[in-house]
Amino acid sequence: MSQLEENTRDKLVSVAKAASGALPFIGTAISELMDNVVPNLRFERVVIFLEKLDSKVSSLENKLENFKLNVGTEQGLDLLEEGILQASRAVSDVRKIRLATIINKSLSEEDIRYEESKKILNIFRELTDPEVIWLIYFSFPQTLGQGPHSELVDIHPDILKPIPRTLSSPIELQEKAALQDSYKDTLLKFGLTKINGRSTNITVLGRMLVNYINEE
Repeated sequence: MSQLEENTRDKLVSVAKAASGALPFIGTAISELMDNVVPNLRFERVVIFLEKLDSKVSSLENKLENFKLNVGTEQGLDLLEEGILQASRAVSDVRKIRLATIINKSLSEEDIRYEESKKILNIFRELTDPEVIWLIYFSFPQTLGQGPHSELVDIHPDILKPIPRTLSSPIELQEKAALQDSYKDTLLKFGLTKINGRSTNITVLGRMLVNYINEE
């Protein structure tokens, strides 16, 4: 590593630590962690994630003390570190928000459900944003007429809108259809959905993940 790279890294570490120290609710708990983790992270993404997490923690009210106690435990620190590591690779703001929501819910209860939260984080790490959108789609109950399914399709037509699947379809459409199938296959592989006849339904594990990323 060149001297310039070392100086740049040291400067980024200082900035990241200063940013974490300025967070009124979780800054103290994570500032020391930044020394060991941040040098290998993409700092701007981490700072955005921490700001989202701090905003969520600030609304905990009676659960704020739980968060402070839990983040000081070995299990809580591991969950937070995993959240930071994933945030360093998260390109979209939506993904950073969902990560912050998972960590917030994992650490705000009186007792940490460590193995459960760790499993949720591990699965989330393996899913792309379109796959998460498909999981949310399958989590909605079946309704007649316009409902949450059609509303989500309107928001994400490039991901959820049905694609014609004929041999005469242009290659571009065939590729999009194959990609759409791969999203659904991934959810099946991780046990988040299951096939019942001609319909796809969310599993208990899939519902757990949706509940963890649901902001409400």
